Amino acid sequence: MPAGASGLVSGSLREVVLAGPGSPVAAAALAGRGGVLEVVACPDRVAAALAAAGHGDGRRRVLTGAVTTVLVLGLCLFAGQGYRAVLARLWPLLGAVNPTIWMCPGVSAAALSQARARLPAGVLRALFEAVAAADLVEVAGLRAFGLVVTAVDGTVVDLADTAAVRERFATPSGGLFPQARLVTLVACGTRRVLGAALDSCAVSEQVLWDRLVGQLTPGTLNLADRNFFSMHRWRTAAATGAHLAWRVKNGEKSLPATVVRTLPDGSQLVRLRESDGMLAARRKTTSQTKAPRLADITARLVEFTVTVTDQTGRSQTSRFRVLTTLLDHDACPGEQVAACYAQRWQIELAYKTIKSTLRGSGRRLRGQTPDLAEQEIWGLLTVYDGLVDQAVAAAVDLDIDPDEISFTVVLHATRDHLAPIPACKNWRASQIPDSGPYRVRPGMEELNAGTAEEVLA
Repeated sequence: MPAGASGLVSGSLREVVLAGPGSPVAAAALAGRGGVLEVVACPDRVAAALAAAGHGDGRRRVLTGAVTTVLVLGLCLFAGQGYRAVLARLWPLLGAVNPTIWMCPGVSAAALSQARARLPAGVLRALFEAVAAADLVEVAGLRAFGLVVTAVDGTVVDLADTAAVRERFATPSGGLFPQARLVTLVACGTRRVLGAALDSCAVSEQVLWDRLVGQLTPGTLNLADRNFFSMHRWRTAAATGAHLAWRVKNGEKSLPATVVRTLPDGSQLVRLRESDGMLAARRKTTSQTKAPRLADITARLVEFTVTVTDQTGRSQTSRFRVLTTLLDHDACPGEQVAACYAQRWQIELAYKTIKSTLRGSGRRLRGQTPDLAEQEIWGLLTVYDGLVDQAVAAAVDLDIDPDEISFTVVLHATRDHLAPIPACKNWRASQIPDSGPYRVRPGMEELNAGTAEEVLA
């Protein structure tokens, strides 16, 4: 992707990034008036997401499905701010998805709440999937051994404690709130989310990964923590054509492997054989009580130790065992495989950024119903990817590793650019409904005969 891609004029974003947090933002720096929203929620992309989710407007409204979709993204971009504040910022930008917006100066927070309830979570999911499918940008740190490095892991998200949410999403033992579980596939070099699976926290990470594994592709190297390995899961992931470097547990029975040969770099070629326990678990999970044992498969085992020293000087050493499909020890030395596995931590940093920087530390989601909660999670992922794309564009322009670009700087620059829009002195947004008799802007006669949606059709 050339400098300035993702809807950016990279020269001005370059100045913003170099100036640091709080620096003024030129209008050209963030893709016209809409910035990241204009990039991830362009009219064609929103229309495609609405169509993919099978959603159409049942009646003519000011808050169409397309307008509501963009506003949901705005609520995610300005997490923690009220509906009225977000409406004030975004209303002038919505003409691209509803050209009749100019005839209505605004809508109430209550109307937006009702519009969100009409919008299926599947629309935001489809929008996220379209954004996530964009081509990756070649940047420093994207590849190892010529392969794009990805990682998989899960996290949980605290939700509103309402009866409806509790019915759909479990509350963990000893927990205070219902939680959703999210498993994602992330490009380690940029921390961009490439795919995601979402469900209640009662559903395990492994089950969610089984839903997501088909998104692995040839030309990639996938990293996973030690909770994901089983013979069936390993074979399924390897069958996608992607290479794997998964950590496995240290227990003797956790890896049913026989050493075939010790290689010059100290790693070992091993033959994996599905254990009796793994076979029984797979039969139970699939309800195929007489399923045959999986065929043996060859892999390579790399073992190493990691010593971590905290700020007090206290050290802790851990033994790591990484199983990989990279069998050539000359092309992929064990020491380099071990160093590459450290990139798995990038997915943890992505989760921290989404949950603490974008959403806000300790803040639960707004949605009071299961659909609204899911809608918001997909919206957060979409906005996050849009902001990452802007950070990557700045990194390309500066010819540096994306790790050197502060996500916080890009987020604050985007928020600062979408400054509050002064309300017209003749109206207040909180008093204007989505439908019903209302007064339009000065210079137009009062319309008492029709509703807003009839006038704006």
